[in-house]
Amino acid sequence: MTGHGRGESRTATWTATIECFSVNRKTAEVVCHSERSAAWLEPIVRERVMSRIARGRVQVNLSLTPSSDSALSILDERRARAFVTQALALQKKLGLTEGLTLRDVLTAPGVTRSLEPADDGARSAALQALDRALDGLVATRLREGQHLARVLTRGISRLTTITKKIHPRARAASLVQRESLINKLHAIGLENIHHEPRFLTEIAILADRSDVTEEVDRARSHLEQFREKLSISGPVGRTLEFVAQELGREFNTIGSKSSDLGLSRLVIDAKAELEKIREQLANIE
Repeated sequence: MTGHGRGESRTATWTATIECFSVNRKTAEVVCHSERSAAWLEPIVRERVMSRIARGRVQVNLSLTPSSDSALSILDERRARAFVTQALALQKKLGLTEGLTLRDVLTAPGVTRSLEPADDGARSAALQALDRALDGLVATRLREGQHLARVLTRGISRLTTITKKIHPRARAASLVQRESLINKLHAIGLENIHHEPRFLTEIAILADRSDVTEEVDRARSHLEQFREKLSISGPVGRTLEFVAQELGREFNTIGSKSSDLGLSRLVIDAKAELEKIREQLANIE
C-alpha cells in the first residue's frame, strides 16, 4: 500500500527529521537513506518500522543534525595533515596549479567526525521523529485501505451474483445433456434403454461428472469468508489472496465440467471479475 509520513523531533543537542514513503510489495521491506553520521541508527529504524508495517516497501530518509555546540563535529588534525601532504604531492606530480582550500580539507574522508551521539539524545530524537512519520504513513495507508475495501466489496458482490446464476444453469445444462444422449440412443434404435442397467449407469456417471454442486457450494463459502476477512482489522492481504486463489480453482473446475455455452460465459465473467479483485489485492496489507 502506498503512503507518506513526515516527523521531526528536537532535543537539546540534536534535531531529527524523518520521511517515510511506502509502495506496494507482497512482502515487507525497509530501505534506509541516512547521512554517514546517522548510519548507526539504521538497524534501530528498520526494527521500529517492521513492528508497524506488515507488507510493502518502505523507504526511510533520516536526517540527524546537531542543534547546539555540544554536538559539533571534531577535527582530526593528524588526518588533515596527512591529507594535505598527499594531496600536494599528487598535485605536483600531475602538474596541477589549483590550490587546496579549507573546504577541501574539511570534507576529506575521516578529517571530521561527529561526536558519538548515542548518549546525548540522538537516539531519542530519531525515534520520536520516526514514530511521528510512521503515524502519518499508517494513517494514509489506512485511508487507502478503506477505499480498497469498498472496491473489493463491490467486486465480491458482483462475483456472488454470477455464482448464484451458475448452479441453476448447470443443472439445466445437465438435464439437457442427459436428454440429448437418450435421444441419440433412441435414434440408433436403442428404444428400451430405461430397462438396461448398463446404459443407466453410464448416464448416471455422465451426470455426476457434469454436476458442479460441490464447486458452487465451496465458491459460496469462499465468498463469505472473503467478506468476513474484509470486515476485520489487521493485515489480511495474504489471507485474501489465498481465498481468491481457491475461488479461481473452483471456477476453473466448473468451466472444465461444462459443455453449455451459457454456463461457459458465466464462468468467463466470474474469472474476469476475480482477476480484477486479484489486481486490487496486490495493494492490500
